Amino acid sequence: MKGWALHSLLIAFTIGIGLCSWAQAPSEKKTIWKNMQLNGYVKNLTIVAVPPNSSTATSSQWLTDNLIHNRFNYKWFINKNFTFEAAMRNRLFFGEIHKLNYTLNPFYEEQMDKDVSWLDLTTVWAADTSYMLHTTFDRMNFQATFGKLEVKLGRQRVNWGTSLVWNPNDIFNAYSLFDFDYEERPGTDAAAIKYYTSSSAEAEIVFAPSDSIEGTTSAIKYKFNKKGYDIQAFAGWQKRFWVVGGGWAGEIKGAGFRGELTQFVPAYSYMAFNPQLVATIDFDYTFKNSLNLSASYLYNSEGLDTKNGNYGAFFVNRELSAQLLSPTMHSIYAGAGYQFAPMFYGNFFSILNPSDLSFFVGPTAMITVSNNFEVLLTAQFFSGTPNTAYGDYGSQYYLRFKWNF
Repeated sequence: MKGWALHSLLIAFTIGIGLCSWAQAPSEKKTIWKNMQLNGYVKNLTIVAVPPNSSTATSSQWLTDNLIHNRFNYKWFINKNFTFEAAMRNRLFFGEIHKLNYTLNPFYEEQMDKDVSWLDLTTVWAADTSYMLHTTFDRMNFQATFGKLEVKLGRQRVNWGTSLVWNPNDIFNAYSLFDFDYEERPGTDAAAIKYYTSSSAEAEIVFAPSDSIEGTTSAIKYKFNKKGYDIQAFAGWQKRFWVVGGGWAGEIKGAGFRGELTQFVPAYSYMAFNPQLVATIDFDYTFKNSLNLSASYLYNSEGLDTKNGNYGAFFVNRELSAQLLSPTMHSIYAGAGYQFAPMFYGNFFSILNPSDLSFFVGPTAMITVSNNFEVLLTAQFFSGTPNTAYGDYGSQYYLRFKWNF
């Protein structure tokens, strides 16, 4: 267990601020005092996991799990030039899946206790085969603004993605498309300096430190608008790889049109990696009746392009990054969303690996019960023959209740 003193202090501070907010300002704006704000939520997520080929007599049993998740988002507007932001996740895991992970993986608690960024802002407070209580701060930063200049120091979301589905330009804090329960997306410890060269153009340089020079990530990006398109280009270094890339976002006759590409080149001759190109393109269109249709394609030059291969090995001993968005060379996405009623929204999306015809399907239904309470029902179906991209994962069913405050 690491960081107890720091986390105890930070949590005590955040909870104290929360109590002040409820005592002094029960308004919708979540204003604590004149220059402070706090909001967050409490969620309960129930999971049922069904292994592949569960209809056969030799299949494993279904597994259930539960996650209680609390989040605080705090902002302090110190003055017109300075802002402090902190956000933390408190999660309680319990159930059969947790017990299985804890029993079969001797390093499970250690892995959960490890912070993926430079600073140690993650702690497992207590854990055994029955439960795990986990806290992490995914935002903790100061921002200074002086006219056209912005400086942000600390854990933050460096959002360089332009596309809707996959983001090869997201070299600082990539996220998994399947992690639907993490709406805020992860942050990273970094120093970011942004300068607005005009009303529609900006230059930004970001440095994310590490315990070694090889493990750092740093890049400079220039973004501008041309004929209704936001266009960006960047170059830099990501954990032993030279990187160069760019992206765009615009529309064609009312349809959104976006794309990104990033080239990764190994910096050292001893590295067992080839130069890698990751690129995506997507379209979306919303009709007057609220129906939204979207499509996307992802290319990964180092992904597998075979009918039968060890797709799972693509992620072994490698942290999630813009290089690991998919283990397949080609990925095709299609999605649809519709507002069936003022309080009921449904969407559906699927991903196909054309090399082995395995696929993923994810339907979702969301019911808004009130201004601060919602119910979500979703599923993730993975289908395909064994040893294909999506053939070895079975299906998961989720029921989530969420209360916002």
